[in-house]
Amino acid sequence: MVNNPRLDCLKCPSLCCRMAGYVAVSREDIRRLAKHLKMTVPAFEDKHILETTRKGEKRIKPGFKTCQFLTEDRLCGVYEARPNDCRGYVCWNQEDTTVYDYAAFLQVAVPQLRDREKDQKK
Repeated sequence: MVNNPRLDCLKCPSLCCRMAGYVAVSREDIRRLAKHLKMTVPAFEDKHILETTRKGEKRIKPGFKTCQFLTEDRLCGVYEARPNDCRGYVCWNQEDTTVYDYAAFLQVAVPQLRDREKDQKK
């Protein structure tokens, strides 16, 4: 497992929710989310399950699309009830460091990036 330095998630444009892949939900996740949204389980599934795999795994975020629960202010709209996939995901310990590398780059202020660019040209 990779162990990069932690990042400030609030300085990131929610890359994990926009590009980090799918989010699978268990029965427990579905019940918790439905309760949080004050919905029945069948109503939640009808509205929010976007993909079901051949093996029956249910997903609320398919592939590399933006999560349906990401709010306009780049926060999770169901944070308290978020699925286990989301609870366990942090970009700094993933084998594929694409999301981490991009998030780390975005956390550097523009003047610092310009200084780095100048240093590289020397």
